[in-house]
Amino acid sequence: MTIGAYDDVNIYNFTLQISGFVGQDWIALGSEQLTSYSLAQNNNLTRRIVFTLPQSTSGKLCYIIEASTDRGFGNTAFYATNVHAITYEELTDLYNALLSNHTALQANYTQLLTNYTATDQALNTLQTDHNKTTTAYNLLNSSYESLNANYTSLKSNYDSLHAQSTYLEGKYDATTAELTIVRYVMYALGLTTAILAATTVYFRKKAPYIVLRKENTPKPSSK
Repeated sequence: MTIGAYDDVNIYNFTLQISGFVGQDWIALGSEQLTSYSLAQNNNLTRRIVFTLPQSTSGKLCYIIEASTDRGFGNTAFYATNVHAITYEELTDLYNALLSNHTALQANYTQLLTNYTATDQALNTLQTDHNKTTTAYNLLNSSYESLNANYTSLKSNYDSLHAQSTYLEGKYDATTAELTIVRYVMYALGLTTAILAATTVYFRKKAPYIVLRKENTPKPSSK
């Protein structure tokens, strides 16, 4: 039982009576009384009421509420909570419904178990594939690291050889330039030598022959 206050209220007396139709008569099944109690606005008061239904109780229970407060007095009656003695036929229907529900649940369980088994097998297959892929990846990664190390070493050697090649190419260009200069000088010297030889031949043809003779003249005596 829960009493709620929409405004501040002083309860002088509050009575709840519960009756049930037993056999051919209405019989009081239980009651609860509250006296001299104050409730503030929006507060609730809850109490538990326990009573036992007789074996032959049937129909809806009758509730009668009487309340006397500083706000006024009032009473009301209403029917609720339908109760009756269950029959064999109802128990049979309930059993059949529960059995049907159990059968459906068993079929769902079997289907779920089949799906679980298939999913578990697929998971195991995927796990195996994952392990193979991981192993292959590790091998490829190891090969990559080895190739990368070789590449780094080859690149270092290439850079060194390229530097040497650049140096030798510079030396070659310088040597080629020097050889070109030497070639020009030798050409000039050859040309000069040819000119001198031609000049000599020319003058030898034009100039008269001069013969030098040596005469034996007695040396003067020391006497």
